[in-house]
Amino acid sequence: MSEMAWTFQSSHLNQGLYNDETQILSIQFTNGAMYNYFGVPPHVADTLKASGSSQDYFNHKIKGVYHYVKMVDGMTRSGKKSRRRI
Repeated sequence: MSEMAWTFQSSHLNQGLYNDETQILSIQFTNGAMYNYFGVPPHVADTLKASGSSQDYFNHKIKGVYHYVKMVDGMTRSGKKSRRRI
């Protein structure tokens, strides 16, 4: 199993973690929200990591392309619009 982690130089993306065995890309946004994206090929994660414009690459090549779950308090919620009830 091979994982790579990195920090973005972006106003919206904070950190990334990619596992090439499971093909799960985890993205933490600057607002603290964490999302896991599934079935992301290694070349997509590599390009995101190396991209000079990571936010644009994320918006065009990952967001809306790969199934994801939002991590909420150590649990997951599937779908595009998930709201946490207080």
